[in-house]
Amino acid sequence: MNKINRRAFLDKNHKFTIIEDDIPLLKEDELLIEIKANGICGSDIHFYKEGRLGNFVVDSPYVPGHESSGVIAEVGSSVKGFSKGDHVVIEPGIPCGICGYCKSGRYNLCPEVVFLSAPPVNGTFCDYITIRSDMVFRIPKTLSFEEAAMVEPVAVGVHAVNRAKFNSGDTAIIIGAGPIGILTAQAFKAAGGGEVICVDFNKSRLNFAKKVGIDKVAFPTDSSLEGGAEVVFETAGAAKATASTFSYCRTGGCIVQVGWPGGNIVEMNIATFLDKELDYVAVNRYANAFPIAIKWISEGRINVKELITDRFSLDNISLAFEYSSKNPDKVVKTIVFND
Repeated sequence: MNKINRRAFLDKNHKFTIIEDDIPLLKEDELLIEIKANGICGSDIHFYKEGRLGNFVVDSPYVPGHESSGVIAEVGSSVKGFSKGDHVVIEPGIPCGICGYCKSGRYNLCPEVVFLSAPPVNGTFCDYITIRSDMVFRIPKTLSFEEAAMVEPVAVGVHAVNRAKFNSGDTAIIIGAGPIGILTAQAFKAAGGGEVICVDFNKSRLNFAKKVGIDKVAFPTDSSLEGGAEVVFETAGAAKATASTFSYCRTGGCIVQVGWPGGNIVEMNIATFLDKELDYVAVNRYANAFPIAIKWISEGRINVKELITDRFSLDNISLAFEYSSKNPDKVVKTIVFND
């Protein structure tokens, strides 16, 4: 085990600085994890480019990153079920574990939840991090660390599908052909869904979606999409995309809001919503989704390998963010690996 812990701090001027710190001390209920790979999330890019996302603002330097995989370096004295050398992934939303939401299984709604990489909380672009053991999941050693870093975004798709109301074989429209959109589409099919149609303005994203097995792709201007699906997943995080969900959905269908529209306020035709008697559900990250995500990736039911388009080392994290933010037509998922 190395004796230095590199941590990549992002400041409000959109600059990264790598600082060498001591390895964090372990509490009795924690695991010390040596990070091997991280994915760059869309939220990380927002913080890098704009300095904020929703109510979270980069006021002072912090460590981003929450799509991580690694190896257990040390085990806390009260921890059971884990061993040094285990390959693992981290669920980055740490709840209190004792409130009503936690006890009912909806721990993602815990009012005390601490989410890694939501400023000012430090995340996983580092060499070592300590995490409470109940938020760590073992992965098969046959799964590469790069693929394992995709478990977190897959969990978003799994949770979105768990929130949806649909029958086996139903059709889904996925608005947004980015990583979350494609992974949600794959999760929908893995859960028994039928045909999937991805909708996006970005032609290169649509071409990529077809390449990885999405049944159909379309531009939002395609009039044949009207009432085209029993389930509509909004993953683009755009106000206009959110406003279009009612028209895409069949009467009596279900809309799942996964993306977070910029500006937070969306003007929608509520008459269509009422006339069709639609169900509209929200997704707040995930809960109880990591085991299923790991299983479906390991079984090949969700293909994450093809989504990884770019790779950079931790020492080159500035280049990784700069390239990813400037090349949205080329980049699907960037992995930062610790060497």
